[in-house]
Amino acid sequence: MMGLFTKKVKPFVIGVCGRSCSGKSAVVKELEERYKGKLLRINQDKFFKVKAENWESPESLRNDRLAYSIKKLKDGESTHIPNHRWTEVFDRKVNPHKVIIIEGFLLFVDSELSKLFDKKIWVDVSDVNILYRRTKRNGTSKDIDYTMNVVIPESMKYEEIQRKRADIIIDGNKTKEKIIQEVDGYIKKWHII
Repeated sequence: MMGLFTKKVKPFVIGVCGRSCSGKSAVVKELEERYKGKLLRINQDKFFKVKAENWESPESLRNDRLAYSIKKLKDGESTHIPNHRWTEVFDRKVNPHKVIIIEGFLLFVDSELSKLFDKKIWVDVSDVNILYRRTKRNGTSKDIDYTMNVVIPESMKYEEIQRKRADIIIDGNKTKEKIIQEVDGYIKKWHII
């Protein structure tokens, strides 16, 4: 009978968005470690469709299911999200946490999805850093043409609207440590953990 009186968690949902290799994933992973058990991280990349014409466009993502999951969590209910990319299999059960950080490269394009975030952080990054960091991450320069001819131009199409919808803009050209420190500073300022 104790379960009748348990209080539902009302999560504070933060969207961390930025172009490819802006540092958003590295920052959010570090914060997840720092606040173990208090913070839930959801990566928009897990919501990729099985097939898409253009992997760098909003049409390549199941943002409808991401929005559904955020609404459930905000209502204090558990939900299922994909455990892996490009599967559309919603096999990982997640429960509400005090703080939920959703990170992704197209979070603020869709106005309805964008409205679900209590705070929206845009991590800005230069084209040069996108090129450098993607090459470093992949360990090869073989995809440099794709980065220059698809990733960078496509991400620029959606940058302005996402920047406008952000509450906070952070310089992602700084070191990972400085970006983490800045985002963590906001979390502390908001008194949410």
